[in-house]
Amino acid sequence: MDFRLRLDGALDEIYEPLWQLRIQLTDGEKALLRSKKVRRLHYIRHGGASFINTHHTYSRLQHTLGVFALTAHFEPDNHTLRAAALLHDIGHAPFSHTLESLPGVDHHEWTREAVFSKEIVDILSRANIRTTEVMDYIDGSKRSVLRNKDGVLHADHLDSLLRSAFVGGYQTISTGELLEVMSYTNENLQFTLEAGERVTGLIWEEARLQTSPANIGVNAIMRRLASRLIHKDAFEAAKLPIMMDTHIEQLLYSDPDTREEYEKLLMESWRIRVSREKPIFPVETAVLSKLYLAMPLIQGVVITDISQDCLATINQLKELLGTYYVWWER
Repeated sequence: MDFRLRLDGALDEIYEPLWQLRIQLTDGEKALLRSKKVRRLHYIRHGGASFINTHHTYSRLQHTLGVFALTAHFEPDNHTLRAAALLHDIGHAPFSHTLESLPGVDHHEWTREAVFSKEIVDILSRANIRTTEVMDYIDGSKRSVLRNKDGVLHADHLDSLLRSAFVGGYQTISTGELLEVMSYTNENLQFTLEAGERVTGLIWEEARLQTSPANIGVNAIMRRLASRLIHKDAFEAAKLPIMMDTHIEQLLYSDPDTREEYEKLLMESWRIRVSREKPIFPVETAVLSKLYLAMPLIQGVVITDISQDCLATINQLKELLGTYYVWWER
């Protein structure tokens, strides 16, 4: 018997360790896991540059497989949706969301291009799966457990919340407990009130992570260094959807204009300062315009409509959006 935690499509099943689910794989799903576009995700860090100074070091493929396991658990016979779960993140650039404010970087468009690439279309075709229907699930046009456009919590965000909570040590409800009290009706995940309140607490913690100096600081510096390479023509932004974190790291280390600060970023991240008030000296600007605030449903009703405490929590989080300033300690 081979090692059960393999995630490279070598086995006939996937064991997802966070959700502790075993999912039998179809031949098409194994082919997708072996494809270059999906394999690349294992070399893209889900939390971007925060691997430098936090425990958030897991890959985007590990998150993808969590989403896939949840999708297959609730929709075992919908092979189009299962394929969409495996492919929903394949357009991400190195370091996930870190470089997204740079000109020309659009992981949504790159996901569409990757899904319609020859490699993926050929695999889907052999599995008798329509590529257009896969894309409808990915962009939420066709609502499902994977995604929707209604602001309702779905599998993509739920896995991120629980995965971050697990590695961060603040998980207040186990995935086993959650699976017992969750239901799936009318393409929606439904929660008990108690579970919904706990999940809302995890949404709060995830947003606090995203707006923390720990996250904003290192990602702002990484983005500036990568931008410097693009301006020097060390690489084109259009190449990002086929690159991995290591490609950017190698360039940063080998280029004389970025090497010193990159080494400082790796070894002295504790020197980075972040503020919402602009200092009088030159600083890096980081604009936070979005948080992931899709809310759990309680018997068909969004939890913020029935819990004033949850509503107050979300309103507080919205106040964290805006401009931050980043600099090295002097």
